[in-house]
Amino acid sequence: MSHVISEDARAEPNLVPLLDLVFQLIMFFMITVNFVSAQLNEEIKLPIAQSARAMDKAEVEVLVLNMDAGGKLQIVGQPEPLSNDSQKRYFLDRYYADAKLASEERGDKKGRVKTTIIIRADRNANYEQVFGLMALCKQAGFKKLQLRAYTRAGG
Repeated sequence: MSHVISEDARAEPNLVPLLDLVFQLIMFFMITVNFVSAQLNEEIKLPIAQSARAMDKAEVEVLVLNMDAGGKLQIVGQPEPLSNDSQKRYFLDRYYADAKLASEERGDKKGRVKTTIIIRADRNANYEQVFGLMALCKQAGFKKLQLRAYTRAGG
């Protein structure tokens, strides 16, 4: 007895698992974009620099510091902006101590802190305030500092 397949019977793939996967990927990327954009303060207008370059993708541990035109430091997770040097110093010292402890818990015997500080200073901020913030970061023990700016093209 031979098996005859009628021309009307066609095998169609089940697309439900594929659609489920696509929706999960869309939700994942929507959530990650929200976390990244939460670190940036759109009220801060960055300066324009000719030699600005894109952020290095290898930077995993990053702390973003947003400085407004008045010199106040706005940090994600802090309810109020840090306005004076003692508040800024206390926050940076505490953050460095936490990062060192986390590094030691991950197995680094020396407790090296690999956090990169990204300073997003408003274009109207006083240079003295930006330099003072950089000095506070160095005093706290951070070794990697970056300043953010726009390129002439605006990106």
